[in-house]
Amino acid sequence: MDKTVFDFHADDYAVSISASRDIISLGDKGVIDSISIIPNMSIFDEVVPLLKSFPQTIERSVHLNFVEGKSCLPKETVPDLVGDEGCFRISWGSLLLTGFNPARRKRVKEQLAAEIVAQVEKCIEAQIVLPDALRLDSHQHTHMIPLVQDALFEAVDRLEKKDRKVMFVRNSEDPIRLYFSSFKTLKSFSAANMLKCMILNLFSQRLKKKLKERNLPAGYLCGVFYSGHMDEERLSEVLPAFERLAGKNKRKVEVLFHPGRVRREEILPEFTKPGFVKFHLSSNRHIEFNSICKLSGVSV
Repeated sequence: MDKTVFDFHADDYAVSISASRDIISLGDKGVIDSISIIPNMSIFDEVVPLLKSFPQTIERSVHLNFVEGKSCLPKETVPDLVGDEGCFRISWGSLLLTGFNPARRKRVKEQLAAEIVAQVEKCIEAQIVLPDALRLDSHQHTHMIPLVQDALFEAVDRLEKKDRKVMFVRNSEDPIRLYFSSFKTLKSFSAANMLKCMILNLFSQRLKKKLKERNLPAGYLCGVFYSGHMDEERLSEVLPAFERLAGKNKRKVEVLFHPGRVRREEILPEFTKPGFVKFHLSSNRHIEFNSICKLSGVSV
């Protein structure tokens, strides 16, 4: 496996203390290439110091979050995004539908753009990301939604006026055809994950045009079709196909893991979506932690 093609990525740093420590452990083992940091959860300030000794060679992305936790801006500034307690009340579906609502689209886009700038600036002020080499992705891939895409690039323009430089935006394009190479890759087939892939791949066409206009790279993503099942056996079967495709098109592959294990006692009221809570508590996160180590030839 050509490691120059792959970016082994750990999502959800700062979702909880225990999850963050798991990701720190993977960094210490030298088995991940990048991480995503959630800016808006309550334990953010507590886990920032853990990154001070984190290897600088591991790239860091701001994991924009509009579906859990509290907004970084005051709730009066983003009233369409949050409820009375300041926690985000919007969902993937509501963001998608709002894009087709002329009465709300412009207002919500403005609030999203302002919140994106605030979340990025929070990470810059904490000195955990580089202002001249910003990387952006999002919780639950919400930045792929057309309305949020437009808000994101409006925010990028605002950041660049403040001498910030965005170098990378995740392209959540997970090629479905690559997973049909063997029975092993399909033994845990999920119709829901296939539907997610189809939607994200459709929206990817729009995002890639925006990335090209700004001379930003557009890679592939491996981690949606297998979401919740990123184990070594399945990945060993499919990664060679990703390597061939990436080499042919001169693109990198971000292999997306959620290896940080959240404990039940860490689930606070800011975790507003029951489905996401189930995902955070899933034992599959432990499997993904082990999978990264095994694929890298490092003992768990």
